[in-house]
Amino acid sequence: MFGQEGNREIGTSVTAIGNTKVQWETVEDFGIGVDMGFLNNRLTVTADWFQKKSHDMLMKRDNLLILGYPMWNGQMWENIGSMKATGWELSIGWEDRQGDFTYGVGLNLSSVKNKAEKLMGQPLYTGGFNGDYIIRNEEGGEISRFYGYVVDGIFQNQTEVNAHTDEHGKIIQPNAVPGDFRFRDLNHDGELDDKDKTYIGSAFPDLMVGLNAHLSYKNIDFSMLWSGAFGHYLNWNTDYYNSTLVSHGYGIIEHIADNHYFFDPSNPDDPRTNQWGKYPRLTYGTTYNNRIQSDWNEYKGDYFKLKNIQIGYTLPQRISSKFFVNKLRAFVSMDNILTITSYPGLDPEIGTAIGYPLMRQISFGGQITF
Repeated sequence: MFGQEGNREIGTSVTAIGNTKVQWETVEDFGIGVDMGFLNNRLTVTADWFQKKSHDMLMKRDNLLILGYPMWNGQMWENIGSMKATGWELSIGWEDRQGDFTYGVGLNLSSVKNKAEKLMGQPLYTGGFNGDYIIRNEEGGEISRFYGYVVDGIFQNQTEVNAHTDEHGKIIQPNAVPGDFRFRDLNHDGELDDKDKTYIGSAFPDLMVGLNAHLSYKNIDFSMLWSGAFGHYLNWNTDYYNSTLVSHGYGIIEHIADNHYFFDPSNPDDPRTNQWGKYPRLTYGTTYNNRIQSDWNEYKGDYFKLKNIQIGYTLPQRISSKFFVNKLRAFVSMDNILTITSYPGLDPEIGTAIGYPLMRQISFGGQITF
């Protein structure tokens, strides 16, 4: 604060909103499992099933702006409801030794599904995008499902805009122009509004996979670790930003520049005119028609990643004993070497357009056992 003379004065301000009715979240866990070993434990199998119920879940919710809290959104912690998560995990391992050769393989499979059992009697929206929300949670449904419009292509000309009508001939997107998205009128009322939004993808994988293998021969050892996730979607809006905010100082990614819709009525002989584009028209500034949350922002998040490879060499004990140690091992380790995915973002494991991908790195080291 500043006084009458411009001097700083001691003052106070509201930085958080309290809630006297909030209480601790409680969790109930239940699970069963079995461990089995075969062939003198060379083959092992572990299977688990579990269920987790969360009651009085905590979440920061927006207060009404008319309440006058001096913060941009006036969020407050509240108990929003209850959720149930059910999942399973299966691990299979094989370990064997043949003379100086030792090897092992392990496979881990798991899956978790959740359901909102109670949510204050109304849907909850989260995840901001251009003044809208990208996630809708409602009672009886899965948590964190993406929610938005369904894209049905890109208008190639004004005739297609005029032809996009309901059964009574009413134009559904009267403000659209060639190069804009064509959205589906899901409730068939001839208008594009919130009633045409639907669930457009799950953020949770159907299956998570882990695979590890190791082998050694005499003094040389090798190991590797793979991980993957399948059956889920990631919301990635970098293409959207780069194709609609040209005037805001954003650079244009090459594949957008080469594949966006283009039409120049003053130069119809331009080879790019009327080309089919994967991306909508580039605009100076913004256009509402292409700036709303839709399945165009949802990409399959399937990936299979080589997380680590390590190669090591252990000095013979007759040599390491000369250094007064029992074991002396040197190794080279490589992390995040390879990712197999169709996701166009930086890293499907991170799953965000603005996050940093996991670094690929190579390290050298040694282990000493006395």
